[in-house]
Amino acid sequence: MTDPAPDPIRFTDATMAYHRAPVLEGVDGRVRAGEAVALIGPNGGGKSTLIKAVLGLVPVIAGTVTVAGRRPAEARARVGYVPQAASLDPEFPVTARQVVMMGRLRLIGRWRRPGRQDRAAVDDALARVGLADRAGARFGTLSGGQRQRVLLARALSPDPPILLLDEPFNGVDAVSQDALITALTRAKSTGTAVLVSTHDLGPVQCLCEQTCLVNRRQIAFDRTELALTPDLLRACYGGNVVDLDAGRLVVTRG
Repeated sequence: MTDPAPDPIRFTDATMAYHRAPVLEGVDGRVRAGEAVALIGPNGGGKSTLIKAVLGLVPVIAGTVTVAGRRPAEARARVGYVPQAASLDPEFPVTARQVVMMGRLRLIGRWRRPGRQDRAAVDDALARVGLADRAGARFGTLSGGQRQRVLLARALSPDPPILLLDEPFNGVDAVSQDALITALTRAKSTGTAVLVSTHDLGPVQCLCEQTCLVNRRQIAFDRTELALTPDLLRACYGGNVVDLDAGRLVVTRG
């Protein structure tokens, strides 16, 4: 009898630190193949720290973080990472297609030119985010939402089994939000594991099977309908009011 495949991402009572000072403690849960997990919490609560730990960029000083059963630094090639679009210089003179092709570089290698398979993968990734008709547009001329979709296409182009996204819905228009959700739902359907940090609870409820609430420590890691409750969100956001607006959870400031 063969052993079951390891979870794409597994946290076991993990504590992450900068300069040996803990910044996020007690994270315990898993991201399974074909599943999306939302990371929710206030700014400075540890969402980005957890993503960086999965990328092998932040030390884990207690417990463990594993990616496909290995140490994160050993499994980096299995992970597609989508930063916030605002983290890239919009004046950099590249087209949308060229940005997406950057996601293929580790497969192409240093000395080989992109081939037919690479170009087809790039075209497919752009189509999956609804930007096939904008492939030749300069990256900086695209809207913020379109730039975010290009960055998701870049991560999708090498067909990784794991996707990490840092605030992909922040400031994007409704059309781009729907396109991102559609592309991520399709990725899940092919077995991709998705870990996404966000402040927007709307997409979480239609995309993510599980939700992890963090604020310097893990507040909850459970099925989304059990994690997104007023009491747990108040605990996560330090007592901010939570309204139920026509069935949609809204975290307010005050």
